[in-house]
Amino acid sequence: MVNVKGKVLSDDLFNFCVDVLTKLGVYKRDSEVVSEHLVLANLRGVDSHGAFVRIPHYVSALRQGVINPKPKIKKVKEYANAGLIDGDGGFGPVVAMMATELAINKAKKSSVCIIGSTNMSHVGMLARYTLKATESRMVGMAATSSPVMVVPWGGRKPVLGTNPFSIGFPVNDGNSIIVDMATSSVSGGKIAVLASKGEKMPEGWALDKYGNPITDPKVFLDGGILLPFGGYKGFGLCLSVEIFSSILTGAPYSVYIKSGWATQGGFIVEVIDVSSFRPYEEYQKDMVDLIKIIKTTPPAEGFKEVLLPGELEKREYDKRIIEGIPVYEDSWEKVKGVADELGVSMPILR
Repeated sequence: MVNVKGKVLSDDLFNFCVDVLTKLGVYKRDSEVVSEHLVLANLRGVDSHGAFVRIPHYVSALRQGVINPKPKIKKVKEYANAGLIDGDGGFGPVVAMMATELAINKAKKSSVCIIGSTNMSHVGMLARYTLKATESRMVGMAATSSPVMVVPWGGRKPVLGTNPFSIGFPVNDGNSIIVDMATSSVSGGKIAVLASKGEKMPEGWALDKYGNPITDPKVFLDGGILLPFGGYKGFGLCLSVEIFSSILTGAPYSVYIKSGWATQGGFIVEVIDVSSFRPYEEYQKDMVDLIKIIKTTPPAEGFKEVLLPGELEKREYDKRIIEGIPVYEDSWEKVKGVADELGVSMPILR
């Protein structure tokens, strides 16, 4: 049964995360980048990548030396419209955001830019990077490989990661179209959220460690295996992300990535300047028309409306930024344990 303990305001949660990370020796600026990322995930309803799920894992990773709190991030290669960054084992959101901002700046001059990143921790919610691109009136694409958790289509041994990707298309009113999805049936983080809520998961998401179908998320957390979404089609996308983000950049691919919630393979981001193809205003006019056509489509039986990618997350953001971010009992207690150990005050529960 879901046990909501209360809600916290985003500013309070941000300050709490910054306090925790800086207490563990993370640069103040890096702490703010990571904290902003975590809180944004919570605000968008992507709680699997938010503070209450990730902070305990990040703290553990910092203590074990999995994440470097003071990395010397450097550009390994740099060209007019491409580049490669070495994160020196630092926080993924910091390295990936640096790559995204570099790609945006270069795309303003060269129309398109692709930046790869290696040697960093979990990069978090990929939508953060494509949202960043859309804020500059650019199309953004991001992808990353991850530790082994997914079986290839037709196989029974996991050799691939959940390997998510995101694509963002700018829309003037702030409701950009944001595709953000794992190439597995679901992300492992979402199953962890269901476990914390005491809820079941749908059939077809996962297998137990012996290859048997399961619906209990807690069984999955004990060595379970994910299936690719959409059968062989999802497997094809999963493999493509693996090649783009790891093989292309020279980062470890899934079978060579150390298992853990804070670990990551490679990251790649591409940014495309819309104005290099046509005036932005013309692009925007057609986008508005296309969105209207889709939104006015009569809903099928069992549906109230047709939704665009990212629309639910934007609605949740608008709601949570005012009402607060819901907190569940199990997640609260885990984070409270971290706060007590570090002597950091918890965010105010409302």
